[in-house]
Order: sequence, then C-alpha cells, then structure tokens
Amino acid sequence: MTYQEALAYLEQASSFGIKPGLERITALMEALGNPQEDYKIVHVTGTNGKGSVTSYISYALFTSGLRVGRFTSPHLQSYTERIQINDGNITEEAFGELINRVKAAVDTIISNGVEAPTQFEMLTAAAFLFFKEQGVDYAVVEVGLGGLLDSTNIVTPKVSVITNVSMDHQAYCGDTVEDIARHKAGIIKSNVPVVTAAQGTPLSIIEDVAKEKNAKLYAFNKDFGIDSRSAVTGGQMITVSTNDAAPAMLFTTMAGIHQSVNLACALMAVRLLMQEDKSISEETMREGFARTTWAGRFEVKRGLDRTFIFDGAHNAAGAESFGMTYAELFKDTSKTIVMAILKDKNQEAIIREVVNAGDTVLVVPAPTDRTEVPEALVEVIRRIVPKATAQTADSVEEALALAYKHTKTGDIIAVCGSLYILGDARQWFNHEMSH
Repeated sequence: MTYQEALAYLEQASSFGIKPGLERITALMEALGNPQEDYKIVHVTGTNGKGSVTSYISYALFTSGLRVGRFTSPHLQSYTERIQINDGNITEEAFGELINRVKAAVDTIISNGVEAPTQFEMLTAAAFLFFKEQGVDYAVVEVGLGGLLDSTNIVTPKVSVITNVSMDHQAYCGDTVEDIARHKAGIIKSNVPVVTAAQGTPLSIIEDVAKEKNAKLYAFNKDFGIDSRSAVTGGQMITVSTNDAAPAMLFTTMAGIHQSVNLACALMAVRLLMQEDKSISEETMREGFARTTWAGRFEVKRGLDRTFIFDGAHNAAGAESFGMTYAELFKDTSKTIVMAILKDKNQEAIIREVVNAGDTVLVVPAPTDRTEVPEALVEVIRRIVPKATAQTADSVEEALALAYKHTKTGDIIAVCGSLYILGDARQWFNHEMSH
C-alpha cells in the first residue's frame, strides 16, 4: 500500500466509529504474533497532559541512549506523527507497508468471526508491530480514550501514569468524574507501579484500584511535588522533590503551571524505570526533559511581526491551563483568537477561560463531523463574553489571513479550542514564513 492507499483504508474503517472493548484488539494482536510483549512499556492516560508526559518520558529515555517508540493521538498534520522512533516520525512509505500488513491480520480475524476493528485499533496494532520491528527498548504509549476499554490497554507496562482526571469525552467514559476516574484507573495492572497527579475523589478511586491490584501508588503532593517554579526566557525552571531522592532542578521549554505538574509526573515515572535500568541517569533524564517539545501545547511562535500561540485548549481543564499560562506570560493584553470547538465539549467552560473582554474571535469549523457550527459558537461567545467581538470565517486559513490583516506589529494571535485546527494553522504559518 502507498501512504495514500493506507489513509483511504483507515478512512473507511473510521466509519465504524469508536467502539470500546478489548476483544477485537486482542484477536488482532494475536494474529500479528503479540509484538507488544517484546519490549518494555510505559502506559499513560489522563484527561489532559498525557501527550506532554508521553513526550517528556520518551525524550528522557532516548537521551539516555535507549531506542524508544512513541504512540500518541490525535495528529496535527499527518498520521505519521502518531508513530515515532526517538524523535522522528515513521516515514509515509513505512506507514503504508505497515497498514498493509495490519489489513491482512484484520481480514484474518474477520474471517474467524471477530467484529471489524476500529481505525484506532488498527493504528494501535500498527504501532505495536512497528516498535517490535524497529527493535525498541521501550515504547511510551498514550491511551486514546479513557483507559479501561481502550485498545492500548492490552499491554503490561513497567509503569502506568494517570496524569489527572476531569470531565471530557463523557459520551464514552461516563457522566461523572467518578465514572471517568474508574475508566482511567482501568490501566492499573497487578504489581505495576502507578504515578498520578489526580486529586480529590478521582484520587481516592485510583487509590482503591491500586490497593486492589497491589500496585504501588505515587501521588502528586503526597509522594512527589513541586518546590518552586519560575518563568525564564524560553521556558521555565522547576524544582521537583520526591520522598526518596534529592530535589531535581529541571528546565523545560514548555510554558505553564500545568507543564510543571506534567514534568513532575514524568520525573517520578522515569525514576521508577531508573531503579531497574542502569542506562538512565539523573543527567540524561534532565537533558531529555530540557530537549522535549510537543507541538500545539501553548506553542509560542514569533514571526510575521506578530506573536502566534498554537494551543489545543480543547476541554475545560485545557482551557483553564491556557488562561493561566496566557496571564502569566502576557498579562491582560488583548488578543485575536481563531477558534473551533467540538460539539461534545463543554463549550461555555472553554470560552470562559480563553476569551476575555476586548478580544476578537474568528470562529471556524474544525475538519471533523464532530465540529460545532461556527454560527452557533459565535452566539455562545457573545452571550458569555459580551465585551468580546465574535464572527465566523470559512476556514482556518481565511481566519488567519483576516487576523493578520486586522492586527498590527506586536499583536497576539492565538489558535485554540480544538487540536483538529492546529495542523492547518501551523501549515499556514510555516507557509507565510517561507514566502
């Protein structure tokens, strides 16, 4: 298969939608020879921060000289971003060949009477197979949705990480934060240590499951925490302490208080791996953290005489992080926002955190059938922040061109509300910068 043929095949698989459950992925992995059992795994879930934590841990591991596979979702511009070795994406050619082999396994299990797997299950299988063939030492695997019934949950990791728990994806993980916590806690395995930044009721649910599974739990603010943080040029310095080791002074280029929590979780997870793996040291871990980048997470780019911010801010907790980070770096400076929000998200909560009086918002559709109609979103914005200006635009590119035209040197343009629009936005920016 070529890359384009692989995309067409995956596209028709996406018509099956999201179907929780492990029966299909289990059959699929068996048909491929269970490659996921051939390397060590770190498994990461949580409402927000799981992609950042996955990145921090993988950078720490490959900076230590290990070969590391990384599986994340969604992608911003290309499916190849989802499957990485060290810090390089899989090539389009390798992706096409891989999906071709997964398709053969899919045909086998369907002929054995198993229901057709979903698109995400096929991508999961492809990643696990690729990591084995690439001879990785570790794979850092981000959960797609929830935890308990997610297709990545067939693995037995060395460490599990549950970043935090708040309302998101209610349609699939339940309507209460307790239900969601139970789903996330579904990744806890017998005798496998767990690191979490969850607080309150979600934490007590995670504690119960960990006890039941005899999994040692390391909780933020109990077993490890942040002693200090200060914003510095190009990022922030953070001191993280754990109960059983000297405090570590860490630098990250990623802005915001939420990134300091993500970094603390990553440090705890890497230190647990360090106990068994002599190739990881405090020095290589610190260097890995300092090198970590994660596109579309309060990513500040200066160019075209403006400051651009690309950030997912695609649910209430993510939007709150955006609001806090923005205030820390830019105080109450007005901004122009290019925004899309999906129908199944808490739109009011996102708008409250991201849009301030005096801001201008250009609402666009996200390239997915889950997108909210721009006209409807404009009404919500006008109702919640009457002192902001809101209007629609037909596309991300059109909105950015308008935003650029109606701003002046030094102004701030932010793109947020959904990860789905960031790919087009970054592409527009790179294109304009190169002309």
